[in-house]
Amino acid sequence: MPPVGDAPVFSVGTTTEQPSLSDQVKRFKPRKFKEKQETLLGKDKEFNAAKESLSLKCIKVIVENFDRNPSTEGIPAKEIREITSRLPIDLDPKKAAVFIHDESYWKRACIQSLSPSACQIIEHGLTWKQLFFEHHLQTRLESFKEDDDIEELLEEIEKYQDYIFCLRFRQMPGHVEVDRVCERLPNLTKIDLQYGINKIGMDFDRRLFGMKISDASCLAKSVKDSENLTSCVLTGNLMDDDLLRMLMTGLYKSSTITHLDVSHNKITNHGVRLLAKLLGARSVLTSLAMADNQIHAEGGRYLGRALRSNDSLSSLSLRLNRLTDEGGRMLLEGMRDNSSVTRLNLSGNSLGSESVSALSVVLRSPESPLAVLDLSSNSLTSQDASVLASTLERNEALVSCDLRMNSTDEGCEEVAKVEQLLHRNELKSRA
Repeated sequence: MPPVGDAPVFSVGTTTEQPSLSDQVKRFKPRKFKEKQETLLGKDKEFNAAKESLSLKCIKVIVENFDRNPSTEGIPAKEIREITSRLPIDLDPKKAAVFIHDESYWKRACIQSLSPSACQIIEHGLTWKQLFFEHHLQTRLESFKEDDDIEELLEEIEKYQDYIFCLRFRQMPGHVEVDRVCERLPNLTKIDLQYGINKIGMDFDRRLFGMKISDASCLAKSVKDSENLTSCVLTGNLMDDDLLRMLMTGLYKSSTITHLDVSHNKITNHGVRLLAKLLGARSVLTSLAMADNQIHAEGGRYLGRALRSNDSLSSLSLRLNRLTDEGGRMLLEGMRDNSSVTRLNLSGNSLGSESVSALSVVLRSPESPLAVLDLSSNSLTSQDASVLASTLERNEALVSCDLRMNSTDEGCEEVAKVEQLLHRNELKSRA
């Protein structure tokens, strides 16, 4: 039937009230959307400023003047996020710490200014802002020189003090008074300090390395006065017994330190005697590491005595020392009455059959909590491995024992039996 007048032309469905799908498509008129404005400054060269919204104009003005006037008071949260996304990462840290709280900004600052290995947020309270300022303070301390203004540094620290939970540095050419820094960090829970010089090249000078008496005195004061400090790591500082004695004046009076690491220093038996006093009846220390020092058999005796009455220490590391078989025996004899140590590292101490005999007595006790043991790089024989295997048949607590680099025969059956028994204990512990 031909069309009449201006009546629309339908292809199919003219006998019904609804036109066909093809007719609907023909009559469809696409909507015209406004051109989306570019969100990044300087990207859209053809953007018409006359069509720019007032809010976007204000955002641009705030960004351009943020360094001089960083206030964001009264600005809605949505606009604040837009402002921080446009801000450069080289702002004055003292101002940025106070006025910028958006984590996306601090994530961008960390990724662009730090190496990928340094951007481990899990080690910095799972916040990018804390990660940024802990690394920033480390850089400031490592580059601080003796003739720099300490008051200016302390004034800067006060601006971002709430975001520092761990104080760390790997060199300290200016030997800053650490106690003055720590007293401005109310949330400090860990210190990891190493007094050395990075990339010294041909200008080597032995006096530039290691901790001084003044450094030890400042650290002792920091440890004594801190209310939240729980971890103290002082590895590789050439610390001898005299420096340790100075440091102990603060450690004795601390009731919060639970982890102490003084590995890779020059501590001898006299220093161990001082450290053993931290394991008294009022001890709160749970982890003690003294690896790679100059501890001999007498030091093992001091520690063995302290462990008899200690019920707080759970981890002890004495690897790479000089205990010898006699020192290992005296240490392990002291562990017979200990009910707290679960991890013990005695690798690289020239232990032998006497130490194994004392260890077997410890492991035969049904109340022995020892679960992880490292006896690698000693002088144990196949006969010693056989003694351990027979002992482990009645022990279900020990799940790991490293016997590598000893004097056992190649393919020793006793070592294989020890591994089988340890595997049995591990499966039982997981059941």
